[in-house]
Amino acid sequence: MSVKYALLGILSERERHGYELKAAFDERVGEFWSLNYGQIYTTLDRLEREGLVERRDEPQARRPDRKIYRVTSKGRRELESWLGRPVARPRALRDELFIKLLFRAGGDVDPVLDLVHEQKEVYLGHLRRLTQRKFALAKQPQRDDRLVTDLLIDAALFHAEADVRWLAHAEQKLRAASRRRARPREESR
Repeated sequence: MSVKYALLGILSERERHGYELKAAFDERVGEFWSLNYGQIYTTLDRLEREGLVERRDEPQARRPDRKIYRVTSKGRRELESWLGRPVARPRALRDELFIKLLFRAGGDVDPVLDLVHEQKEVYLGHLRRLTQRKFALAKQPQRDDRLVTDLLIDAALFHAEADVRWLAHAEQKLRAASRRRARPREESR
């Protein structure tokens, strides 16, 4: 997901300042995507330069002026065009774990197995939290955005389940490789 389009989508509902944008973003996708204020303001500056949002300053007593942003008609057209296009590429497999495994691989398999086991525990904890969130959401009153939030939780659950399955698969392959390496040493004795 592009931060640019997420901010345009939020601003298409009503004008907001940066803290309101962050709160609205976190309420909708914060569990799935972490966004900091620097990213928000950098993106807002770019959107303003591109003519997709406009800014006005709102005076505040004893504080700097608050910057209020609203989407322009050009920004609405850009958002609608983006919303109507399918995602061109599948999700990139960029994961810190893959880099750790790449540089952990080599001689001794035990440290790699330990890392895989610990990572599996992290994903299982994530699955528990997502499941709790899904049950809590089901108890909430119906809202327009609840269905989409439910679908996002489903997607996160499916991804986490796939990650757990992949880690179990990796563990099996690592154990098999470890046994194959041990056999020649035992036979040479």
